Amino acid sequence: MPLFDLQGHRGARGLKPENTLSAFEVSLDIGVSTIETDVHLTNDGFPVLVHDALLNARIFGAVAASAISSLTLAQLRILRANRNPDPERFPKQDAAITKLAQVYADEHDIHPYAVPTVADLFAFATMYAGEVGKQAGKSDSQRARARRVRFDLELKRVPFYPAVIGDEFDGDSPALLERRVLELVRQADMVERTLVRSFDHRCVRALRQLEPGLTASVLMAETAPVSPVQLAAQADAQIYCPDYRFLDQPLLRRTQADGVRVIPWTVNDPKDWLRLIDWGVDGITTDYPDGLAALLCQKGIPIL
Repeated sequence: MPLFDLQGHRGARGLKPENTLSAFEVSLDIGVSTIETDVHLTNDGFPVLVHDALLNARIFGAVAASAISSLTLAQLRILRANRNPDPERFPKQDAAITKLAQVYADEHDIHPYAVPTVADLFAFATMYAGEVGKQAGKSDSQRARARRVRFDLELKRVPFYPAVIGDEFDGDSPALLERRVLELVRQADMVERTLVRSFDHRCVRALRQLEPGLTASVLMAETAPVSPVQLAAQADAQIYCPDYRFLDQPLLRRTQADGVRVIPWTVNDPKDWLRLIDWGVDGITTDYPDGLAALLCQKGIPIL
């Protein structure tokens, strides 16, 4: 039976504040195969894990809607990403600080709910998998899975609004965001465990030009393209990631038949999980990896 890619969206957004150390810790506790997260670039060139281009007051509290690209890492670290932006949608989310997140924050002189960097994510997963993780109560099986967990980095380029990233990306050649992300991936020796995705497929292609060892995905929203395989080929990508509402079984089968894996996003309803699993998707990105993990176990489907 093929291995299934259980992806925790923004860590585990349904359970902990998104893109935070605590969300990543919970996803590792659950045993995800992949942590999905979002990457912006600070004004001083640090790839940071935050979804919105502007500071979101519903997550950060009473803050001005400043662009991430206009802030330095030090300015961003002052803020706390510990609020639930939509309690009705995420009723299970709580902001209690998890144990290892506190340990990591203390060691690195940051708040547990400070915005993490890409480097923090790699270092935190490595800490979890090691002796410190054991001391924090992580089981041998949890730590073993953490040694294999993959990191799906979504680069948040918006072509019509280049100031979102602000590094003069021209669509043909890698710019500062791609170079800095790859630098950190290589420094952490995580090339084989890193996936890159974007709605700007040129960004994905640029990263694969820099490092063919990366696995690449093309994101698609609000439409069902005639040929996902052609989109993937143009971007030198191996995975097609559609909005699950714009996927049907014939499109899935045609895409997989040509060697492109299909991992839809962001799927939170168990009825939708069941339908997609029965169709044979290669994985699912979800805010509730705990529930999806339980379903996969119940059905006897092995996780990647």
